[in-house]
Amino acid sequence: MFGYLAMHRQLMTWNMQRCYRNYYCGTCFGLEFNYGQVSRLLLSYDVALLGILTKCHPDPLRERYACLERCETCRHMFHGGAWEQMAAINLLLVNEKLKDDVNDDRSWKAYVGKILLGRKIRKAQKQYPDMAHAIEKGYRNIYLLEKQNSKVEEIEECFADMMEYTMSKCRTLEEWERGYIRCISKWIYYIDALDDYEEDYRKKKFNPLKKEDAKTFYEYTRKYILTIGQDLRRLYRNIVAVQKILPSESTEDRLLSYLLTGCIPATTARVLSGRKQVKLKLGSIWEQAGKLM
Repeated sequence: MFGYLAMHRQLMTWNMQRCYRNYYCGTCFGLEFNYGQVSRLLLSYDVALLGILTKCHPDPLRERYACLERCETCRHMFHGGAWEQMAAINLLLVNEKLKDDVNDDRSWKAYVGKILLGRKIRKAQKQYPDMAHAIEKGYRNIYLLEKQNSKVEEIEECFADMMEYTMSKCRTLEEWERGYIRCISKWIYYIDALDDYEEDYRKKKFNPLKKEDAKTFYEYTRKYILTIGQDLRRLYRNIVAVQKILPSESTEDRLLSYLLTGCIPATTARVLSGRKQVKLKLGSIWEQAGKLM
């Protein structure tokens, strides 16, 4: 359920690009300086968005630090505080994903990941017990709803509750921030279910959108296009409502607005077209590139 909130630089101003890069790199440095080098492999676009929402970067338009920067200024900026909270959320969310992959898919990669990151995850759980409890309880409620074959709207609501409650443990949220987190969370859950439809059907995994008479993504979109349209209209009504009350004073505010009006429609169109997002996997980059040629 990660990676759907990647920005499209072609439609961003120079200031927006630099601001986003600083938050994305800041989340990466936050993982490194608080939880070690290995944790940087788990960096998520979606958690970088939470950093933008909290406006935790003191100078988002500065020249970004080099990837392997080790200066004391860099360490001082990204160690502890809000960056540590964002890094902890990243780790705690990944932990639930790894647990899911181990239990449902018997994935050896996920099992190895849990072993490698076990100490760091326990550190995050100890430092932020309220956030850890909120995320663990939220996923437990989601799994319960999934076992009951609940409707997608109910599970979306549960996922949004979890993310809102988790972020409220970082700081007091304004009304528009709560609405923003909720509408984004609901969209992520739905678009992830839509994107994984065919794979879930093939592996006989739960998917709230699954229909017995549609074994492929093409069949589902062809037979149930009206249902998909109703679902997207429901999600976009929430997005439009948040867009109306979203502030626009800072570069971060404009980035958040662009995500609603540019990134989400573009990603939705990609998923509906049936095109899969290219994701880097462990192993040789050249080997992975060769598979795509």
